[in-house]
Amino acid sequence: MNKNFSILTWNIGGPSLERAKKQFQWLEKQPFDVFVLTECKNSNGCLFLETSFKNKNMFPKNNANNVIFPKPSGNGYGVLIASKHKIAPSPFADRVNFLRPRVNSAIISYGNEKIEILGVYTPSRGSEKNERRQKKKRFIGSFLQALEKAPVHSPRILIGDYNVLEPNHIPKYPGFEKWEYDFYCILKNYQLQDAFRHLHPTTRAYSWFGLTGRPYRYDHCFVSTDILPLVDKCYYFHEPRGLKLSDHSALVTTIKIG
Repeated sequence: MNKNFSILTWNIGGPSLERAKKQFQWLEKQPFDVFVLTECKNSNGCLFLETSFKNKNMFPKNNANNVIFPKPSGNGYGVLIASKHKIAPSPFADRVNFLRPRVNSAIISYGNEKIEILGVYTPSRGSEKNERRQKKKRFIGSFLQALEKAPVHSPRILIGDYNVLEPNHIPKYPGFEKWEYDFYCILKNYQLQDAFRHLHPTTRAYSWFGLTGRPYRYDHCFVSTDILPLVDKCYYFHEPRGLKLSDHSALVTTIKIG
C-alpha cells in the first residue's frame, strides 16, 4: 500500500445548530481521511456534527463507531475526531483524563499502519493577566508531563489549535511569554516536528485573524520524526474562513504512508 494519508484540523468555534449544519455541508464534501475539530462544545451544534459524521455515507457503513468525542461539561470546550477508517481510543487518553476533553486521542487503522492522533485544543490566554493565563500555563505543563510519561508511538500526529506561536513568528507580539514559546519548541524533545515548517521554512501563513486584523499561526500539525520525511503536503485551507463558517482557517496535512 502506498497512498497518502490525509488529516484536516479546524477550529469550528463552538457553532450554533444553524452554523453546524452549514459546516457539515462543507465537511462532507472534503476528501480527507480524518477530521480533528477543535473548540467543540456539548451543544446542539456539535452533537449534530457528531451524529452527522456517524450517519452520513462519507464513511464506510461498517464503521459505525467512527467518531470519538468526549463531551465537555458546562460551557467547556473539547476536540472531536472523526475517521473514514477504523478508529479506536488511544492508550494516551488514560494519561490525560484530567486534560480531557481538550485533549482527545485515537488510533486510526490505515492499511498496515496504526496511526496515533492526538487532537489538542489549548486554552486561550485572553486579555486577562491572571486566571485564564494561569489555566493555559497549567494545561501546557500537564500535557508535557503526559508526553514525558507516555511511550513513544510511531507514527504519531499531534494536531489542533495550540494557541501558541513559534518564537520567530512574524509579526512579533510582545505579550506572549517564554513558557508559551517553550511549548512549541520543546515538542521536538518528544520526537515531534512541525510538518508545515518542514515543507515551508520561511513562508508566512496564518490560521486566525484577530478583530483588528492581526494574523496568528495558532493551528499546527506536528508529526513523529520518523515520518517527517514522508510529509507530502501541509497547508492552510482558507476556504471555510472565507465562507464565514468559522473565524479559523483549516490546516491540511498529507503523509505518504504505505
